[in-house]
Amino acid sequence: MSDTAHYRFQSDQARRLARQVTDAAVREKLLEMADEYGRYADLIEARSIEPAPVEAIAH
Repeated sequence: MSDTAHYRFQSDQARRLARQVTDAAVREKLLEMADEYGRYADLIEARSIEPAPVEAIAH
């Protein structure tokens, strides 16, 4: 499992668990965790995409 897939999986798990708990504070914390995992996966994906060389953009 790639790093991105791992963090997406963790995000999904936190969201699923948040839907199951009745305590509002716990649910909110789980949703915050899910968002953080998702942002981290986005960051990993963004860093893995190599930008086009400047010469290719200029033409």
